[in-house]
Amino acid sequence: MKKIKAAYLSLVKGSWITDLLEKRRKTSLKALETLDNVEIIDCGQLVQNEAEAEKICRKFEDEKVDVIIAHYITFSLGGIVPGMAAKLRKPVLFWSEPEPAMKGKRIEANSFCATNMNAHALWKMNLKYDFIYGNAASAVPEIQRRINVIACVNHLRNVRIGSAGGRVPGFYTSNFSELEMREKFGVEAEGVTLLEIVKRTETASKKSLVKAREVLMNGCVCGNVSEEELNKGTALLASFMELTEKYHLDAWTVRCWPEFSDLYGIGVCHLLGCLTGLNIPAACEGDMYGALAMLISESLTGKPSFFCDLISFDPDGDTGLFWHCGAAPVALCRKGCKPTINKHSIIDGGDKKGLACEFPLEAGPVTVLRISESRDRKVFRLMTISGDGIETEQLLKGNPLKVKFRRSASEITETLIENGFEHHYVMARGDIAKDLKFFAKLLELELTQL
Repeated sequence: MKKIKAAYLSLVKGSWITDLLEKRRKTSLKALETLDNVEIIDCGQLVQNEAEAEKICRKFEDEKVDVIIAHYITFSLGGIVPGMAAKLRKPVLFWSEPEPAMKGKRIEANSFCATNMNAHALWKMNLKYDFIYGNAASAVPEIQRRINVIACVNHLRNVRIGSAGGRVPGFYTSNFSELEMREKFGVEAEGVTLLEIVKRTETASKKSLVKAREVLMNGCVCGNVSEEELNKGTALLASFMELTEKYHLDAWTVRCWPEFSDLYGIGVCHLLGCLTGLNIPAACEGDMYGALAMLISESLTGKPSFFCDLISFDPDGDTGLFWHCGAAPVALCRKGCKPTINKHSIIDGGDKKGLACEFPLEAGPVTVLRISESRDRKVFRLMTISGDGIETEQLLKGNPLKVKFRRSASEITETLIENGFEHHYVMARGDIAKDLKFFAKLLELELTQL
């Protein structure tokens, strides 16, 4: 990803300046310079008034900064940050520090109060901002997370998702609005026919086929699949890999049935998992917003995501079972288990045709998300569910993971149904609910967090 340019604005009240404040400025700047994928554009001084800020604003404008880090070392006048934010039209990260130990004398910092006052102004002006509180050791990791979200939003502006064959029959949940998606997220859809994908298998290079077989078998054992099915899967995977380069794609959404199994002779679940493992997220059943959510997840976590359904829940234990039929990337396999390539458990009644890769997923914190449209299609929605994946056995064929919710399972499922959310979800590894809240704020998405 392209480096984020972060403007560092160190703010103080003129009559409060001491040698200690400049030392804190330098210490904070040094801490900020440890941020990953970030170039710090320093204001170069303790900023006291709007005249100073005006010159600095021109510098930030020339540098084409992506975000303003407004660090209130002490209280500061209320016109500086609102004026700069209005001029640059970039999100502001307010950074306030805890008040120094109070010893019965005058107030020393009043840092939080400064953020409180300035946040009100940006709120009234409908400008984007977020808030971080703490000293450098605790604040910089939080600043990193916010900057990662900004990088994700910027990255999406250049993303292309291949739509292989459109959506599957009857799945209205996989419909999408192409122009509206492009306007909101910057994401471009590229239609690719199933015919081209299949024909490409006949001309795939030997190098592509060798690489595809390595990816297909990586860490896996074979169950009841035949060599013919593995060869067909290898050729199809090579085709997807070559077409990814041809069309400059970042992700795929695939009409995975019925044509592949009916006419080509295999299911493609494991191939989608292989693509996802190559950092080319691939969503099942033609779900374009699912592929978009996978890109968001992987941008924010640096880990592959899991495209899945919620198939059952326990109101008493506040758990839910997430599952899909064999398209999870092998990197998500539960420790101690072996990914097994089997015939598909559903196609033609089950156990007739490969390829599905079966294993339970690893435990740990997860965040489930869904990008969606409002009923009137005027706004986009983002829904998130926070939980913890718990040790799950191979309860059924495919890829299961039981999740312990942090809220009532009944409340969650009622919200999903009452608000008409689609039945496809993307499971991100780790707790990124706060990151997704900021993402929704930046893009003005209607947010539901569970």
